[in-house]
Amino acid sequence: MEANQIIQAFTEVVRNQDYVFSDVSLDAITELQKTIAGIETEPPEVVAEAIRQWYLDYEKVRNAVFLEEREREIGRVPRTKPENEENTVENRYRLLQEDVEKLKEKKTPAQNP
Repeated sequence: MEANQIIQAFTEVVRNQDYVFSDVSLDAITELQKTIAGIETEPPEVVAEAIRQWYLDYEKVRNAVFLEEREREIGRVPRTKPENEENTVENRYRLLQEDVEKLKEKKTPAQNP
């Protein structure tokens, strides 16, 4: 998979398929967020590789990303140009970080005071 396709497929899974993220993967996603924050000025290939290395440990996430990309390749999911806000690399990574944070908030049960 091309770097931009990996990033886009992972972003779509984060946005639309929260059910593939187990408690274990949610606990570990914080480390991915830190990694992305540290390399967000690097080329997309570096960020895509970090994402790929992370999701390899989480079978359901990995399968969802592969399926998302495959469906885009065969045309079941229309290829869309990134939204205007996602056109710059920095904005794309910021939005990915925000989507991951929303996922964590949604999937993490509220702590009772």
